Amino acid sequence: MDLKDLIVIKASGEEVLFSNDKLRNSMRNAGATEEQIDHVIESIKPQLHQGISTKKIYRLAFKLLKHDSKTVAAKYQLKNALMEFGNDGFIFEDFVSEIFKRKGYETSVGVIVQGKCVTHEID
Repeated sequence: MDLKDLIVIKASGEEVLFSNDKLRNSMRNAGATEEQIDHVIESIKPQLHQGISTKKIYRLAFKLLKHDSKTVAAKYQLKNALMEFGNDGFIFEDFVSEIFKRKGYETSVGVIVQGKCVTHEID
């Protein structure tokens, strides 16, 4: 299958073209080696099909990473766990803020600042 024409379904329901680079980068950011990344992609290729969910792709990649390196898989899973907060990711920000407050730090969440071209939210 030619991956450049593969349509995947994001968690939001949006249909987008599959991004090999995004999949590679997510595994690379979790600490996977290029060899591990290549192995995962080659192994899941036969299971990819039009309309597959990004969640299913994640599960396939995670299963292979877990078999190869539990440490890399744990880091890969952490990002997914945070993403599952979705629009309610603010819960996680509030949670981390509370941890720092209890350690004696002063925190702020949801602060909007004007950038050069757009506004940004910072915590």
